Amino acid sequence: MICVMAVYPNQQGSRFDLDYYTTRHADFARGLLAPHGLTGLRVAAGEAALDGTPPPFWAVAEMTFTSRAAFEAGIAQCGARLFADAPNYTDVEPILQFASIAAPSS
Repeated sequence: MICVMAVYPNQQGSRFDLDYYTTRHADFARGLLAPHGLTGLRVAAGEAALDGTPPPFWAVAEMTFTSRAAFEAGIAQCGARLFADAPNYTDVEPILQFASIAAPSS
C-alpha cells in the first residue's frame, strides 16, 4: 500500500476553489483511478494558523493505492485528463509526496 499526497501551496495571489475540488474533481479522480488501484481519497482543507495567518497550503489530497506501480499505471493512462481539469480549481501546481503507510488509520 502506498499513499500519494498532492499538496497545494498557498502562494501569494494564488487561488483554489475547494468546493469544485471536493465536489467535482475528487469524484472525477476516483472514477478514473479506482480501476488502477485507488483504494481511498481524502481531502484536508488548510485553515488559518493559531496566530490567524493564512495556511501554508490550500489543501492536501491523500490518495491510497494498492502499490506504487498501480499509481504509476493509472497516471500513465489517466494523468492527462486529471491534470487538464486543474485550471477549473487552481492556478498552483501541486507538490506530490509519496509515502509508505507506516501505521493504518484507526
